[in-house]
Amino acid sequence: MNLFNEITKIEFNALNELTLFKEADDRANNHYAIISDGMYGLKFSWNSEIEPVIIEVKPKVYSIGIDQHFAVVDFSSNTILLNLNLFYNFYDTKIFKEWIFIISELEILKVSRLDFNIIETYELPDFFSDIEFKGEVVEIRCSGGEIMQLKT
Repeated sequence: MNLFNEITKIEFNALNELTLFKEADDRANNHYAIISDGMYGLKFSWNSEIEPVIIEVKPKVYSIGIDQHFAVVDFSSNTILLNLNLFYNFYDTKIFKEWIFIISELEILKVSRLDFNIIETYELPDFFSDIEFKGEVVEIRCSGGEIMQLKT
């Protein structure tokens, strides 16, 4: 099943689907899309030339990250469980045990997979480079060579 489909601005404006996120100034948006499980769908738009990162968090529940936006949607109930405007550009999403790690260029958010509450925010000393999960420790490398270790 293809969850993500790019659409035109005209199709975006004509759709009656719930809007997940879009820029306040619509002129900034270059891309429009719908994420759908075939029964429910949500539309969203973004500005950058990269594609959104879509990850299955648990059955029928997906995360979507792009630009300075991140959301978690539940297709079993057609609801938005979490919708964040990030301070920095979104990079990636990683799932580890009961946690979702939302990675942006200078910050990492740790979110519960159970109730989708933000548990902790980690400011990075430099731009994000890599993340590695080692048992009970999360190791984060930054572009300046700094390494942070977090206990889960």
